[in-house]
Amino acid sequence: MLIKVKNWIQSCLFLFKQSVRQSLFLGMLYLTIILFIPILPGLEFISPITIFLYPFIVLIYIYFYRELDAKRNFDIKHIFNLLKIKFRPLLLIGGLTYIFSILLSMFFYADIGPKTEEIKSVTEFSEKYQPTFIKLILISIPFIMATWFSPMLIFYNQYGAMKAIKSSLAGTLMFSIPLLLGWAILTGSFIVIILSITFFFSLLSFLGQNSISFLTSLFLLVSFTAYISILFIFQYVTYKDIFEPLKTKFKLH
Repeated sequence: MLIKVKNWIQSCLFLFKQSVRQSLFLGMLYLTIILFIPILPGLEFISPITIFLYPFIVLIYIYFYRELDAKRNFDIKHIFNLLKIKFRPLLLIGGLTYIFSILLSMFFYADIGPKTEEIKSVTEFSEKYQPTFIKLILISIPFIMATWFSPMLIFYNQYGAMKAIKSSLAGTLMFSIPLLLGWAILTGSFIVIILSITFFFSLLSFLGQNSISFLTSLFLLVSFTAYISILFIFQYVTYKDIFEPLKTKFKLH
């Protein structure tokens, strides 16, 4: 198990090292599409659209790293043509993601809404709402398991939507410990880097507060975009190891 996790992590870092500039661009593009654009005034309607299109976005990223891993050129027109073939099952996954996000939001606001006026400090906020966030994480785990591999199984293994969801659940359940351990190592490393960056720049007081804030924010943003890209690589690497040997003879290249 530890050897498998080690191989996954090494593969992630190797593919990221091979595509640092492209990966940082993809990470920033993802942040822009998912987080930044939907909060702009007048563009709130983008948010549900991006949720519906999430499995398509995942596959474009996975396709990039799969082609990189196979030492083939990335052809954006080709991937769009292939996505058209699997439009309906992928849109179904997107629809389920949208429904789940609404239910999760309803649960979140129903649980914390009445308490917001009572908050007097950050510590009190943490004490009151930590159980809520833990509940949200626990509720989200089964859905994450169901959708972690399902877009790739639809696209590459020719599965229907329901079979892909069931197989994704089975795969993540069977490999739950190495998957969780691999994610924990990547996330823990990211947190250590964030803390190290913050601590390092806090020592450079001679630069002035504005310069320190700018440099810290810049490096944190770069680190976060790298982390997002590495998670997509982790998603590809785990799919490749667990499911790609089970592909049918019909292959999409």
